[in-house]
Amino acid sequence: MYFHVMEDTATDYKLLYEQVLLEHKKALAEKDVEIQSLQLELDKYRRYLFGKKSEKLPSPYPDAAQTNLFELGTTQQQQEELSQTVEVVEKAPVKKREKGTGRMLLPENLRREVIIIEPDQDVTGCTIIGEEVTEVLDVIPAELFVKRYIRYKYARSNGEGVVTGSLPERVIEKGIPSDGLIAQIIIDKYVFGLPLHRQIEKYKRLGVTFPASTVSDWLMKGWQHLAPLWELLKILVINQKYLQADETPLKVLDRGHKNGIHQGYMWIYNAPCDQLTLFDYRKGRDQSGPRQMLADYQGILQVDGYSVYEKLFSNHPDILLVYCMAHARRKFVDALPYDKQKANHVLERMQRLYALEEEMRQQHWIGSQRLG
Repeated sequence: MYFHVMEDTATDYKLLYEQVLLEHKKALAEKDVEIQSLQLELDKYRRYLFGKKSEKLPSPYPDAAQTNLFELGTTQQQQEELSQTVEVVEKAPVKKREKGTGRMLLPENLRREVIIIEPDQDVTGCTIIGEEVTEVLDVIPAELFVKRYIRYKYARSNGEGVVTGSLPERVIEKGIPSDGLIAQIIIDKYVFGLPLHRQIEKYKRLGVTFPASTVSDWLMKGWQHLAPLWELLKILVINQKYLQADETPLKVLDRGHKNGIHQGYMWIYNAPCDQLTLFDYRKGRDQSGPRQMLADYQGILQVDGYSVYEKLFSNHPDILLVYCMAHARRKFVDALPYDKQKANHVLERMQRLYALEEEMRQQHWIGSQRLG
């Protein structure tokens, strides 16, 4: 007689239930984290759209009803509690202006045109006992004028040729504009933000009409002569021991683009110790710009946390990558509604650093004094 032992193939529903329940709990926990993250982003954008733009720590307001309308992360009571826990740094009182010193003093280096005004009455036999001086700031409007170079030709007495003077060097040989006119166009455009079409209109009112393409060519020829100065500035900036780098979007006219404009980027390299700033335009925001500009740099590089800098310089042997405290501070401001104790702990210490920096600025401390 044979006995067959049958395996227990019955489904263990309890174990299956526990497994499914565990999976659901895990999924719910992941959803809760995702919801919390999305809620944080939503609150941030709501504050950006409707809340106050200042990132200063909350303080009491006189009109509670009005501020409650835009309280998206913290209540008025929470704001009051937070403001009491943070050490408030009082600004130095503004020095009152002394009586009689309100009028602006005109610079002494300006040319003075003296105009003497005599009384209407007869002053024959009178003695001058003093004078009253009144200064008025005036301006001479821009004037276009023509420089005419006349070079006499001299024939040598022995009949061995003709002698004449040489023209001074110019930015555009055989061109119409002088170096001064090209320099003024560059300054008006890039220093005072006056577009070329407005400059053309200004010179048209002065009696001369310039084609837009011609002025653009003048501008480019002028920049070509300034290129060596830019290269020198680059050398001075790259040899600094402390640099700040950032990039900002810039819309550029582009006839080859379908919309007539493309999104470019101006990369800025700032050397605060020597107050030098280098601008480098690029068509994109990829690694090519900082990789090329900072290929020979050695020192401290401060950035805002953009991932390109992290990829390029996080493990660089000659570059110490540091970040911006102002950008980091925003994260703790955003975290106030969720963990005010920890967030406020960091913000209060940051505020002490700001107060220390303000004190050093008022006392005009230089870099070595600040380090000490």
